[in-house]
Amino acid sequence: MTRFELNLPANGYQGRSFASLIGRAPLRRATPGRRHDQSLPAPKDSEPVRRCRYAFALLLAGLAFGAQAELRLSLVKTSATTTLDAFTVAGGKWTQSATANHVAVLIEHHAATLLFDTGLGRQVDRQFAEMPWHSRQLMQYGAVRPVRDQLQRDGIRVDRILLSHAHWDHASGLADFPEVPVWAPYAEIEFSRIAAPPAILPSQFEHGVRWVPYDFAPQPFLGFAESLDLFGDGALVLVPLRGHTPGSVGLFVTLEDGRRLFFTGDASWRLEGFTGPREKFWISRRLVDHDRAATTDVLQQVHRLMQQQPELKVLPAHDALAQQALPIYPQWLQ
Repeated sequence: MTRFELNLPANGYQGRSFASLIGRAPLRRATPGRRHDQSLPAPKDSEPVRRCRYAFALLLAGLAFGAQAELRLSLVKTSATTTLDAFTVAGGKWTQSATANHVAVLIEHHAATLLFDTGLGRQVDRQFAEMPWHSRQLMQYGAVRPVRDQLQRDGIRVDRILLSHAHWDHASGLADFPEVPVWAPYAEIEFSRIAAPPAILPSQFEHGVRWVPYDFAPQPFLGFAESLDLFGDGALVLVPLRGHTPGSVGLFVTLEDGRRLFFTGDASWRLEGFTGPREKFWISRRLVDHDRAATTDVLQQVHRLMQQQPELKVLPAHDALAQQALPIYPQWLQ
């Protein structure tokens, strides 16, 4: 961290209050027979005092810059299931299994604490009762540890939730955070209101979500024509990944040392979907992908990006193998 030294003048500030040195308020003096809310004229600053005030402002700016470097994240694992490799990606093997995680991404930025998705929540068993019988086998899940329970144990308060998309296994925990604003594109909020199971389980939204709709800016970012820089510092940048759902999004996270991660939601369930590129298994694709052509475009775009930036860490939401590169909560990456 940069070291700042503040050299105060030897003379020129005697008798002055700290507040007056930094320009907080004029000096006041109570006089008998005079209203106490009347102010004496502020004394004119000498050159040493002006230098002192300027140095103090630089110190505050330095402290603020140091605070902005504080960014860390962790994967909060809420559940997992084992399925056939063939169900997760086109060309997958029928003789091999694959582990699918249900996670939320916990991010502590100096300006806010966020969740990217919620994983499976406290009410998932009741919610899952809405799942059609023909989809239940593919959508099975294991023991659940809701993200709210894990964070509450450690006293972590979430300021906002960002959804990669509104499918049941990403929005299940919304009901556990009824007081937290939920950010999503307009198209995804509308999708959550009109879509039906197995994509959307209406009970997950019946508590009254505190939606915060947003649009992307025409600001290119790593080959994407639009983006949304959440805090204006390049640390957390959302991009559209329309296709799997009408308002699917991805999140770029750039750490202080320059390492960059890309959380891609369910555009692909497996990293192989991007490296191929390869679609989902045809039955899975017909069940869950809203727009096949648009989803394929996303796969190809991320594939090109990975070729251009091989150091980029791409993380599909359910790929347990790819997620091994990241710490599981309560461990942190920073």
